Amino acid sequence: MLKSSLLEILRTFSKQELAKFEDFIRSPYFNKKENVLRLFLEIKRYAPVFESEDLAKETMWGKLFPDADYNYGIMKNLIHDLGKLCESFLSEEVYKTNETQRSLDFLNSISCRTVSNIFINKIESAEKTFLKNFKTVKYDFLIDYYDGMRDLYHLKTGFLQANAQFKKKDELIKSPENLIIGCLIKCFETFHNVILNSLNYNSPVKSNITYLFLKELEDHSILKNILDYTKEHSPDNYPVLKCYYSMYKALSVNDSLEYFYDFKNNLSQNSGLFSDTELRELYNGLLTSFGNRKITTNNFHQEYFGIIQIGFKNKIIQKPDGTIDPGSFTSIVNVSVANDIRFTEEFINNYKDKLPPEFRESIYHYSMAVLDFRKGNFEKSLESISQVQSKDLFMKFDIKHLQLNIYYELNDRIAFDYSYDAMKHFIKSIKLTNESRIVTRVNYCEYIKELFILREKPDAFRLAVLKKEITDNKTLNKGWLLKKVTELERVNC
Repeated sequence: MLKSSLLEILRTFSKQELAKFEDFIRSPYFNKKENVLRLFLEIKRYAPVFESEDLAKETMWGKLFPDADYNYGIMKNLIHDLGKLCESFLSEEVYKTNETQRSLDFLNSISCRTVSNIFINKIESAEKTFLKNFKTVKYDFLIDYYDGMRDLYHLKTGFLQANAQFKKKDELIKSPENLIIGCLIKCFETFHNVILNSLNYNSPVKSNITYLFLKELEDHSILKNILDYTKEHSPDNYPVLKCYYSMYKALSVNDSLEYFYDFKNNLSQNSGLFSDTELRELYNGLLTSFGNRKITTNNFHQEYFGIIQIGFKNKIIQKPDGTIDPGSFTSIVNVSVANDIRFTEEFINNYKDKLPPEFRESIYHYSMAVLDFRKGNFEKSLESISQVQSKDLFMKFDIKHLQLNIYYELNDRIAFDYSYDAMKHFIKSIKLTNESRIVTRVNYCEYIKELFILREKPDAFRLAVLKKEITDNKTLNKGWLLKKVTELERVNC
């Protein structure tokens, strides 16, 4: 039983949750099996780690039924029943906080009963509550609001049509409005996930049904018409839909910065409309849309750093549970170190403990390596890199790139050539990543190698060509590369 999903879930319970779960099991409404309760009370003795050998099935059986021979089938059923109660408890905890769903379920339950006066009073009260919560950003996701309002107006319309004496106004128009707005928001969010999947795993975007659906709507001006309709007939909902639409445009049109800046402005102007959870999703969409540019951006790190500061300003860097995503952490370090070393150092020190425990040590050592490199402590940076142990693909890329930079700065040609060959082999062996990212990383390796050659054998013409290529093409760490070109230009002069 030590490896069972039941104990795996129970290990995540706080002391308060274990107490509430016991109350849940004791309730005859949820559990009428006394032996299931007894099993939990025995298991509970080993909280919070639940790792004692006494938790073996045979040992537990001996405590529950000391005078009976071990029965595998009965014990298996008891564990299964307790596991199902655990699932029901967690579902109930979520449901208890979902005011929208609880209101709708209650309205559904009384809509078919002969309590018309109560129904109309309750549904109008629920409508007022939904609207109030919308304006005070109480919902975790606005799509939940639109789904809830759609279902509420659907219920209300059906009731009014069946009970003409209560009919005060036609509500039919509101249900489809919320249906369309909620559907589009979900599509725009899904499209962001499609782009992320393409960037990370080189999956085709244009064959995805979300892309095809939204492209058809866009090409035939349907999205524009819906936005115009919403602006005129539902002005409270218009800025919400416009913000998500601008994210879609920024993600789908990546050969210019026009739509990125439009999305950035929309998000900045309307950030107060969204809950922290949804604002975090939109913020991530902003980061993705900027990183997905096909064009070169000379001020990439400055612009990216500006987006990071937006995240800190809105207090959405951390996830709802207080942790910070390892990928977000390394991105912040990589970008901010080129703009503000003091900010980077404070960020590492203040947020390293917010990383998930299994990633904390490696991410910290990598971050210190980046920081020391920027400070010019190249040997110390190498030392920190040697302590990083990560299976993450992109972390491996980052480490290998940093090694190339360090060996260039140390003018260690032998170590550089070895690392260069290792990087080229690594890139060639990797299949699950976006092709444009591969090209960008290959270019970066070639640029550093060319810098090494030109430092050893100066050639003003080749240096000028290299400078133009770095300036015109999309590449990693463009600011650092151009700085190294400038240093060589001074030597040649």
